[in-house]
Amino acid sequence: MAKENISRRQFISRSALAGAAGAVGGVAGTGTLLSSCSDNSGGVKYTPLQSDIPLLAPEMGDKAIDGKPLRAGIIGCGSRGSGAVDNFLSAADGITIIAMADIFEDRLERLRQHLRENKKIDVADNKIHYGFEAYKKVCEDPDVDMVIIATPSIFHADQTRYAIEKGKHVFCEKAAGIDPVSCRTFSAAVKQAQAKGLCLQTGAQRHHQRSYIESYKQVRNGLIGRITSGIVKWNQGAMNYHKRRPGWTDMEYMLRDFFSWNWLCGDHVIDQLVHNIDVFTWFSHLKPVSVVGMGSQQQRRTGDIFDNFCLDIVYEGGVRVNAQARQIEGCSNDVSETIIGTKGIWTSKDMSICDHDGNLVWKYDGEAEKAQFKQTNPYVLEHMDLINHIRAGKPMSQEAEMLVTSSLTGAMGRESAYTGKEYKWDEFLVSNLSLMPEELHLGNIKDFAKKYIPPKMGKLAPDMN
Repeated sequence: MAKENISRRQFISRSALAGAAGAVGGVAGTGTLLSSCSDNSGGVKYTPLQSDIPLLAPEMGDKAIDGKPLRAGIIGCGSRGSGAVDNFLSAADGITIIAMADIFEDRLERLRQHLRENKKIDVADNKIHYGFEAYKKVCEDPDVDMVIIATPSIFHADQTRYAIEKGKHVFCEKAAGIDPVSCRTFSAAVKQAQAKGLCLQTGAQRHHQRSYIESYKQVRNGLIGRITSGIVKWNQGAMNYHKRRPGWTDMEYMLRDFFSWNWLCGDHVIDQLVHNIDVFTWFSHLKPVSVVGMGSQQQRRTGDIFDNFCLDIVYEGGVRVNAQARQIEGCSNDVSETIIGTKGIWTSKDMSICDHDGNLVWKYDGEAEKAQFKQTNPYVLEHMDLINHIRAGKPMSQEAEMLVTSSLTGAMGRESAYTGKEYKWDEFLVSNLSLMPEELHLGNIKDFAKKYIPPKMGKLAPDMN
């Protein structure tokens, strides 16, 4: 493969990010479909939370509506790209994959073979593209109606912006960006999609998980009262990583093990915890004000990222959220969100709301969902919602707006944990911080072992002897 060199292109804008927006679709209102309620309110009256964002939720059956055939291109053919393609193809009839792009031939050909053998889709040779700029060929293809972007997070913003510029609908995996520059680039792409009437969907699949949607309705309808605080967690065991193989250059090693390197994934405080932060952003409609974080690399055996974080995020109105992320074996695991209000507490652990005395006020009925729907996978439902919008001619980008806020919150927390210092939203928003290297190529990197090491916050304690 020919060596490529690409200079970094920064998109610097002083415009503020768009505010958080709710899920879009067709079903508005206050219904309790797929839920069960216990009448333990004791006559308490619930006042809907005030917000200028309408209470809307997507209509999702078992398949997307029929309509014009859709031809998609996939950018990034690794494990998540392969999963996204399968999810997309399960969401509707009359859709296919016609173009593919990846940096590495083996990853692309593995997915190409899967499509040929299991989906009866044979992507033509002239629609296969390799390299750092291969995504442009897919976006410029006049036969492509939409693109699926599943590359490392550092590339999401530039690739989404280019696809929108070329008039394509976009599904882009999270995160929207991993630093202020990439988040502003993605925000600009959102605005351009709105101006062009295009659909831009992101891989924040909880927005398409029916239990979360119904929970959101109840919180918006005031069942927990005014939101006062929250706890969000993504604590799990160690992540799998790719051992370096003989013949891999420094850059190839990092790209193939991109979950281990900060400049590619933004650390797992963005790569994973962004989901949980995004739930709070969605449910509360609040913008962060500041964050103080801490973290370290305790047990991780590869890369330059941390394996544990704890963030104290202050939102508008003095609302505080404790955000935790950990990837260490032998510890208690917990991936969940809890939102506390003046009248009650919602938790995702069992999708329920209790008052402060522990009485059950509302609980999602998962068995009713299984009885009513065959398709319950949120990774499929998010594609279904996107296809519904495209075929109905209804632009969508509200969730993408929200993911920008959530991604930038995670990035702000990471930088605070790396330094031990408090970070302010208004200052971080306009910062020129970019994690993109000055040059992209598939070769070795000067002083690689010294350049890519985990950060250490603060200063060494003085010798007291």
